[in-house]
Amino acid sequence: MSMKMMKRDGENRIKGKRDVQERKRNLYVMICNHLANNGYIDTAACMQREIDINFDNYEVADNMDLYYVLQDFEEYYELRFQKKPTLVKKTGDNPVKKSMLNRKPPSGALKKQGSTSRASGSSSTKAQKSSKEELKVKKSKSSVENQFSLEGKNIEIQKEEVKEETPEEYFENRVLPPLPEFVLAGELKDLALSVQREIITSNPEVSFKDIIGLTTAKKLMKEAVMLPLKYPHLFTGLLEPWKGILLFGPPGTGKTMMAKAVATQCKTTFFNISASTIVSKWRGDSEKLVKILFDLARYYQPSTIFIDEIDAVMSSRSQSGEHEASRRMKTELLIQLDGLIKSTDERVFLLAASNLPWELDSALLRRLEKRILIPLPELEARKALIHLLVPPTKSENLDYFEIAALLDGYSGSDIRLVCKEAAMKPLRRLMDRIENVDTDTDDFDWTPITDPEKVPQPEPVTMDDFLQALETTKAATHVIEQSKYQKWMEEFGSV
Repeated sequence: MSMKMMKRDGENRIKGKRDVQERKRNLYVMICNHLANNGYIDTAACMQREIDINFDNYEVADNMDLYYVLQDFEEYYELRFQKKPTLVKKTGDNPVKKSMLNRKPPSGALKKQGSTSRASGSSSTKAQKSSKEELKVKKSKSSVENQFSLEGKNIEIQKEEVKEETPEEYFENRVLPPLPEFVLAGELKDLALSVQREIITSNPEVSFKDIIGLTTAKKLMKEAVMLPLKYPHLFTGLLEPWKGILLFGPPGTGKTMMAKAVATQCKTTFFNISASTIVSKWRGDSEKLVKILFDLARYYQPSTIFIDEIDAVMSSRSQSGEHEASRRMKTELLIQLDGLIKSTDERVFLLAASNLPWELDSALLRRLEKRILIPLPELEARKALIHLLVPPTKSENLDYFEIAALLDGYSGSDIRLVCKEAAMKPLRRLMDRIENVDTDTDDFDWTPITDPEKVPQPEPVTMDDFLQALETTKAATHVIEQSKYQKWMEEFGSV
């Protein structure tokens, strides 16, 4: 090898390394700019601290943007290969996979291997150039022969059918936008972060089909949230969707479960708010939290705000001895609700639940357009619930109709406790046979069973088990309270 060739190879190697460094630098600058433009200020600042680049000396060109670079690549790839590129793939259910943050940088051997591969690629530049020149000569000859002929190639782009996104895919694929700029300054950022943490990001895995009965409540939920998103042109003017619904009734009847179904199936930004979220010990912070809550709901719309046990924060203002801070917070909440009702282009929906509706402020009731009683389950609903919790495969000669009749006055939560207590009876009998549970805990063998097949299964649940469970498990709701809910529904209800 002559000295000129060695010098050329060395220059190509140096140029290749320089190109790699410049490409990485450009990528880092574009990523940092993309993060900053989308509101991830802290992430961009942390990236600038970790990367050994003076970002003050570089800025993204006017016609460059990381999002459009990626979009152009996807369009080119789809045009060429008739399919979309796979940029990100799921890690699967393998728990051994480590997080990307725990990955170590490549070792020296890997770096050396990469550099040698790039060097070998640069050394073969001469052969590639010669092949390209031959290809150009062939193309020039064919173009001279066919210079007056026209040729075209029809490229059909395969269009994928748009499938409806399931709730699991919605929660997996959803990326929550960063906080807006108007809450990033000063103390508002900490308050906004505390409200943002209440957004449901995991799938509650409760659908409307899982709720037995409550047909009227489920229909109104769909009218208020789901149907306006699907048919926005129909819900306008006088037909604009409901902005506030109150679910009230005895404890354990399914009010919170209804909210979980809304969070699962309605595909909106769901704020799960409790009293601790919007009540602060610092003067003026409670009003700010309420305002930030509704501002973020408008920013992330379509949104659903669920306030459980709303009577804890919106009791009647006519009560004596109420603190001034509590009155200010209630006033701010009423103002924000009034703004929701008057607005026509904001897709923000308030869902409230209460066990004590008669303690709510009258001004709040006016702003909650629908007030629905969630009653105790009827006979058919109780029978279906018992059949679901204790199916025939795990029971023996159960009279579901008789058990449902005996559970009159029980809520859904109470029925579940009765079924659990009945199912515990065979398990206790099994434990009495294979273990002496009454012995002292010091003599008890706490070693877990490694082979479950060696342990016998409990016997099926019998009718006697249910009768014994009914004797020890009573309903949490009194008959007098049920009549009180019905009377309040007749006076203030709106279905």
